[in-house]
Amino acid sequence: MNRLHDWLARHPLVRDAIIFCIPALLFGAALRLILLYYSPLAFWNADSRSFMGFTNGVMTEWYFSINEKRRYLYPIFMLPISLLPGGTLRWLSWIQAAIGLLTVLPLAYIVRRVFTGWKWWIIPVTVLYAGMPVLIWYEHELLADTLTFNYTVWIMAGWVAWTSQKDPVRARRLWWCFFVPFAMFLLTKPSGKFLWPGLAIGILLVLGWRVLRWPQWAAIAALFLVSLTIGDEDQSSWLLYTSNFPLTRLDTPLHAEYKAEIKDWVQKTRAELDDYHRTEMDVHDFLRSPEDHPEYPLWQKLAKEDDKGLNKLYHELSKEALTSSPHLFLYIALTRLAGSANQTDFDTDRFETSYYDEKFEKQYGSKRNTPSMLRIALGIPKDEPMPPYSTVRTWINPHPDFAGARFLVAYSDAYQRAGDLIYRPRGKPSTMLESRPSLLGWWVVLGTILSLFSPWRNTIGVWSIALWGYGLAVFLLGVELHRYFTPLWALILLLLAIPLDGIYRLVLRRFS
Repeated sequence: MNRLHDWLARHPLVRDAIIFCIPALLFGAALRLILLYYSPLAFWNADSRSFMGFTNGVMTEWYFSINEKRRYLYPIFMLPISLLPGGTLRWLSWIQAAIGLLTVLPLAYIVRRVFTGWKWWIIPVTVLYAGMPVLIWYEHELLADTLTFNYTVWIMAGWVAWTSQKDPVRARRLWWCFFVPFAMFLLTKPSGKFLWPGLAIGILLVLGWRVLRWPQWAAIAALFLVSLTIGDEDQSSWLLYTSNFPLTRLDTPLHAEYKAEIKDWVQKTRAELDDYHRTEMDVHDFLRSPEDHPEYPLWQKLAKEDDKGLNKLYHELSKEALTSSPHLFLYIALTRLAGSANQTDFDTDRFETSYYDEKFEKQYGSKRNTPSMLRIALGIPKDEPMPPYSTVRTWINPHPDFAGARFLVAYSDAYQRAGDLIYRPRGKPSTMLESRPSLLGWWVVLGTILSLFSPWRNTIGVWSIALWGYGLAVFLLGVELHRYFTPLWALILLLLAIPLDGIYRLVLRRFS
């Protein structure tokens, strides 16, 4: 205890961050305990199977393999959790909730280190983060995204600690506090590659080459090489063409026979480009599995006979479309980003007691989820038969009439109504012109602009550039989905505090 006391005395900023984030920790813990009481198992979604593949292979066949799409850390993270008694889903819900709460600490540290009026902003910022419904829910899913949300906060906190240190020797030590979560982000989600430009810009802005030495540069180089092994080429090709599908050039001879089959569809999406976010999932599903679409025989035949040829087709059609209409390619990404930016884009009915019950019943009966994988996830011994779903339902939904669930839904609805960045006059917009930033959205825009100037430029400003750039790059490939926007919310909370801190600094200067 004396050692801890001495350490905190030597690190007053960390001490202050811990003390002032206690309200957020208590508030966030209360909300999470309510959810864990009536929904004790982590949510098994359609993607969970691919994250559990590594663990299933090791525990059932002693086979070690991680697919390209899910490399590396989250599938490995599942293995030690699955070795605990009681099943993966029972432990995962608690572990990820604890990690989410722990992430309040680096957020508090950023506020303490960066802002002059930190005592005014630290509690609101951390309480809003700890109580954000979308973060609470994804901590409850078997999905790698929840860790990437946490990593963004740790990355920013590590960067702030490094760039705020004047002593170059100590700065080099603190640099690892940034690099480790940055590496974990890249090695968890393929989309992490979109942070590389932000890192390069950041090092240029803070003149990082004056401080970094060969161990830091070697680590960056090694991480870059490893990151090249992450990601599925098949997935990236059809995602890229999903974005470029309405922009397909129908007037050129390149793959004309394939274009002829989709001509009407392309013309329809191009004519309704402002509304593409409503129909892009149909294109997404077709390009993912053309073999399931006999109405397009050439596409179906190519998908069945030549995967590489199909990827080549996607790449060549995308390249042709992109080079002819880069502005429209960017426009599609912006509509997706705007369409995913509101808190209300996240459905709060997930917190209802019946939601997981109904969803998992389909997963439990699906052939895609093997019995061995479900045994590991639910903690069913190998020598026992798979129980009927009526039994599993009591594990998934032990308190179907719990009033706390209704409170959590009502709380989430109220939180999200106040958290919309985009004003939409008729629900989801049919065009970008029908949308505009809300008052909160304009405040974020102001915070973003101010963050690019002193005294915030080298800390929050760097990550305004990096994370907004990351978000735009994600939506160049990814469909409209609020989950893809969620890594930006920690940054947004900090940006909301910047104009207020600017006013506070001016007042201090006026009366000092």
